Parts: sequence; C-alpha cells; structure tokens
Amino acid sequence: MSQKNANVEKPKQIKLKVELSKPVVYAANTYVEPRVCTISVAAVDADSGAPLPDCNIAWKTSDGVIDIRSSTQTGPDGKAYGYFYSFSPCKAKVRISAAKQGYLLGEAETEIEVVETSVLVKVVNEPALGEIYLEGKKMGDGSAELMITKPGIYVVSWGAVEGYLTPDPVKLYVNPNFSTEPMEIRGRYIPRDGKREFVEVRVFVCITLDDVTGVPNPVPNAVVYLSDGQTGVADSSGMAVFKVRAGHGPLTIKAKHPQLYECYQVAEVNIGEKDVHVNLDFGIFFGGEAVVGLEDF
Repeated sequence: MSQKNANVEKPKQIKLKVELSKPVVYAANTYVEPRVCTISVAAVDADSGAPLPDCNIAWKTSDGVIDIRSSTQTGPDGKAYGYFYSFSPCKAKVRISAAKQGYLLGEAETEIEVVETSVLVKVVNEPALGEIYLEGKKMGDGSAELMITKPGIYVVSWGAVEGYLTPDPVKLYVNPNFSTEPMEIRGRYIPRDGKREFVEVRVFVCITLDDVTGVPNPVPNAVVYLSDGQTGVADSSGMAVFKVRAGHGPLTIKAKHPQLYECYQVAEVNIGEKDVHVNLDFGIFFGGEAVVGLEDF
C-alpha cells in the first residue's frame, strides 16, 4: 500500500438515535390527547459515540405536518426535537437528516400512526338474555360491544323477553372528538311477577361545548346529589351510578360542575320498578338541553 493511500482518513459518520413520545396519536382537530408526537433525535459520532452539536437538521414526512417550532440544529448535547401532528388518520413515515462539516450525512426514519377517535359502548344484560339494539339495528344477544367513531345521539334499546319487563331505552350522547372514555350500560330484565328492592339510577353529566356537532361531552368529577341523601362523583366517562329504593316516587337529582363556580344542573324523575338513565347537560348556553332524556322518541 502506498504512503499516499495510508494517510487517507476514513470519513466520519453521524449516527442518529430517534425516540417517540407517542408512536400513536389522535388527529389534531379533536380535543383528545395525545394529538402531537414529540420526536427526539440524538446525533452522535458513529465511532466515539460523542454528542454532535450544531448539526443542521432537516425533517420530511409522508403525511401530516412537522411543526415550524421543530429544531433546525442540534444543541450542545447533540439533541434536536421535532413535533408531528396530522388532521386526519394516517401512517406517516418521518425522515430525519443531520449534516455537519467534516461528516457524512446522517439519516434515520421512523413511523407515527394517527388513529381515529372512538368510544366503546358496552351493553350487558342481567340476566344474560334479550336482544340489544343500537338505533334500531340489532347488535347482540345478552351483551354487545359497540365501537362508535362519529359524534351523535344514539339510542340503545332492548327486545322483549317473555315473562320479563323490557328495560326502557337509553339515549346516549357520544362525542369521540372530546372523550374516548368507554361507556357501560346495563339492561336489567325484571320478572313480571317479581318485586325489586332497589333500582339503578344512572346519571350522565355532560356539557355542550362542541359548536360543530352540538353533541355534549362528559364532565368527569362532577358531584351529584340525590334528594334521598346520597352523594356521588361522576367517573371519567361522566357517569355516576346510584341504588335507589324501588317505588321511591319523585326524586330530585342535582349536579355541580367541578370547575365552573356554583354551576348546577337539576332534574326531577319518578322512580318506579325500572332502572332510570338521566342526562344532565350543563351547556344550555351553548345549545344544550339542560335535562335530556327520551321524551322526544
């Protein structure tokens, strides 16, 4: 080997290490987190592993958007950050390149999935018999799981079973744009010749803020008061569930918003031998109905 060839240095190489805060995110035009994926890039010397500051960073994506706040250079620690989002579901391939004088171009690729928001509505019958319908379409017998992706008002109803009282239909407000928390509904078939000691009172606390769909979204942590002395707190799906003595008669339900000072909503229902589902909407000034039920069905 000639002395000239022996003195030729091996080209230096940039190695990129990529990490994602959330490899799966929701569309940016919803209100459900996460909607943005933070892409962390560490540029190092491929031989020594030492961080490489002042590398020029370029971002390219097959779908979606790389936010303008994304780094254009690595910092003193050799790190750079990109922020990805998309307004529609997709699988985006993001390519990152790093350039620095005296080094060959470093490149890396990663994939981010943007998925559609959805709400799982689970219906369980007790006992495990009877047909379950969503908007008049049969979804199962005894139990059913319904994945809802579009904001809307959905009615769950039940088929007749000989010898039992049919559960009353339930009007559900489902808005995946604001919440993906699952909802669980029980359909209780009561023997016609039987007598119940307690019924279930299910209170869905919601608020209409979505001026696009007009569909309310859940209000977790709202305190719910019953006139029989019971107090409960709405769970992450906006539901508070109580046991009330069957045949109680008139019952007042009052909910307090967890953030809006002294904001209450009130409903009055009659408790008989069947379970009761009540929707309380705080958002009457945004198009809500205050107390919403099945009166219009």
